[in-house]
Amino acid sequence: MSNQIKLTFDISDELVDKLLTVMAITSQKNALQGAMPMLMGAMGGGTPPPPPKGEEKPSMGFKMDEKK
Repeated sequence: MSNQIKLTFDISDELVDKLLTVMAITSQKNALQGAMPMLMGAMGGGTPPPPPKGEEKPSMGFKMDEKK
C-alpha cells in the first residue's frame, strides 16, 4: 500500500508572472529594511538616540568634604 497524494495546479502564465513580481518586490523590501539603518547612519541621516533618563547613580570615587 502506497501513501501518495498527487495534486495538479493549472496556473496561467499571467498569474505566475504576477506572483513572481510580488515575491521579488517583497524580498527587495526585506533586504533594504536590514540595510537602511546602516546606510542612514553612514550618511549621517539618522538621529542619535536620546540619553537615558533614570536615577542619578552615586559616584564610585572618594567623597570630598565640602569646606564652608
